[in-house]
Amino acid sequence: MSSLDKVTDAWMKNAAEAAERWEKRASERAEIQAKLDAEGPGAADAPDFVEAYRNRASGRRAERALHPTPLPDDIRVERIMGIDNRIRFPETVEERDAGRPVARIVTLPQSGRPAEGFGSGFMITPRLLMTNHHVIATVREARGIGANFDHGFTRGGGVTPGEIFDLLPDTFFASDKALDYAVVAVGDRSLSGKALDAYGHHPLIERTGKILIGKPINIIQHPDGGPKMYANKDNDVIDRLEDFLHYRTDTKPGSSGSPCFNDFWEVVALHHSGVPAMANGRILNKDNKPWTRAQGVDAVQWVANEGVRISRILADLRSRSFSDPQQAALRDEIFALGVSADESGDAVSLPPAVATVTAGPARPAPSVGSGEMAQTIVHVHGPANVYTGTVTQTASATAEQPLPSPAAQESGLGAEAAIRFDPHYGRRRGYQSTFLDGFDIPLPRVQPARAGEIVTDRHGNPQILDYHHFSLVMNRVWLLQMWSAVNVDYSPEVRWDLERSDFGSDKWIHDPRLSEALQIDNEELYAPAKKFDRGHVVRRDDNVWGVTREEVEFANSDTFHWTNCTPQHENFNRSSLSGVWGRLENHIKNQASAVGGKLILFSGPVLDIERAIPHDFGGGLFRVPLDFWKVAVVVEPPAGRRARKLRAYGFVLEQKKAIDTKGLEKLPVEERFDVGDCEAQQRSLKAVEKRTGLVFADIVREADVMLEAADDAVVALESLDDLKLQP
Repeated sequence: MSSLDKVTDAWMKNAAEAAERWEKRASERAEIQAKLDAEGPGAADAPDFVEAYRNRASGRRAERALHPTPLPDDIRVERIMGIDNRIRFPETVEERDAGRPVARIVTLPQSGRPAEGFGSGFMITPRLLMTNHHVIATVREARGIGANFDHGFTRGGGVTPGEIFDLLPDTFFASDKALDYAVVAVGDRSLSGKALDAYGHHPLIERTGKILIGKPINIIQHPDGGPKMYANKDNDVIDRLEDFLHYRTDTKPGSSGSPCFNDFWEVVALHHSGVPAMANGRILNKDNKPWTRAQGVDAVQWVANEGVRISRILADLRSRSFSDPQQAALRDEIFALGVSADESGDAVSLPPAVATVTAGPARPAPSVGSGEMAQTIVHVHGPANVYTGTVTQTASATAEQPLPSPAAQESGLGAEAAIRFDPHYGRRRGYQSTFLDGFDIPLPRVQPARAGEIVTDRHGNPQILDYHHFSLVMNRVWLLQMWSAVNVDYSPEVRWDLERSDFGSDKWIHDPRLSEALQIDNEELYAPAKKFDRGHVVRRDDNVWGVTREEVEFANSDTFHWTNCTPQHENFNRSSLSGVWGRLENHIKNQASAVGGKLILFSGPVLDIERAIPHDFGGGLFRVPLDFWKVAVVVEPPAGRRARKLRAYGFVLEQKKAIDTKGLEKLPVEERFDVGDCEAQQRSLKAVEKRTGLVFADIVREADVMLEAADDAVVALESLDDLKLQP
């Protein structure tokens, strides 16, 4: 029998016991539901619980809960309780961070036999992991078992293997069958040598009042011993028993040992069982007939889930005595960290991000028209791992820009200091598809014919680099971005009265998650190309917004990565020089108030070999794009009874006239590329796709204001005042 089968058997026994507790509380639950229907969450709780919860809600955790940072959510799966509300990816930065200390419990891999997942667990101190007793019951059972972190889905549908760490039950082990918990030590290095502290831990808070009946509970889990998933919808607490909580979150047998979180991402319970429907002492299937083991657990009619209250587990741990001083110290650290978290408001403790860069050979000059592509493969997942050669260097991502003291942050940065970058690359939220209220706008895709040019992860999926408010994908042939997507908010409440100089002097840097060989920098092109600006693709002004000053500061600096830079002629880029790109950006900004202040911008250079200038400015041969594209997506305000409507505007902008009239460098006219006249063009999205090699989501295509126009239709924007972000 496999480890997962054994856990499933134990899980079903717990389920039967949970069902008995559920049936005994039928009348109490009816009363609870009536109170909730009448007065909402908290109405069914004792006054001391409500007061304790409200005290917690007044702190920093409440700020995080009220202002979560959304992440893209592209892939959903099928359901368990009616409709499966578990998803493959976190929806917010807070949820993603909460998932980092969660691991899959596995058998250690051996020759010819891969690791087998059979449960879930999570770190509660830098050295200790918690799971269920029915997952790991004894010291003997824990030997030969590991904790597998970062085992999850990729955006392309693949799975990352993650890192496996040995469990060390001889160093520390404690368990209890009645409360169904086990706590075990974990080795400090993975089988491949990665440090355990990269994943952080969830401090456990002993005090009660962390959640109210009727409030949501969220589970991060490894169902069926598989990749990590997130259950965060239709997940309210139904009932509170002395030792258990009942709730409606979706889970499966491999979810045993998962942490249950309140809306502040504090651990409130240890998930241990589903609650099946029963009749006459028999578990029922979905057809209301007696269930048999041969039908499998998916056939069970589940009515709820059950978790063990963390406060009860901690009370049991506190009552235990350990003769070994090291074990006693490890146990005591659980409580010390919990008290610290309770006082500080830190529900999850995560370490600084670390960038690991593997240096490869010097960058070869791209060969124009050859069709050859560099054979660099990039994998980025939180801490950066770039594989391009054989010499490995590891450096803290904080080395470039150390964080200032709180006093320095309060006073702001003077112009004499360089802009400050967020050192934690693994925590950037990136573009959020649900940014425009009521609409889900997916990222663009690359057409199959161009897919081979894209920087990918080691599974062959396009590597999406996330920054504050925007995301992008790099083209490894051109060494420029293929596309970027940014959430723009000009609402007054998220705009700060800050000048550009308030952030410090501009400073462009390499993204440490990506090989420098894939990023064109100053010495190679921009410094020797006297007439070319370091052109932001994601505009600084569009990105400089946020709830806090620090968010605004980091959003500003994130636009100064070489990955967000393209060579743009000064007369094309600068609005002060009548540059068409700069003027269009200013016009879109000025029109933002007409559409509620929020919009989404997709943009990038047109990477077309027929529309580019191959040139060596002194740092190597590069292709200078002649054209740039931009797509603005907005929500049209309702008119009368008409519903709010999505609108998309496509543009192709050319810098050829600036180059032709002002010069590529100081070249004779006869040696210059023949670029013709300049036009600022409004184009259909079909035309933009054809020029860029991209594919926009159907919801964006259908919102195109030029949807009915011919594919080659062009609207020359003689005056930007004629362009309105409305139909």
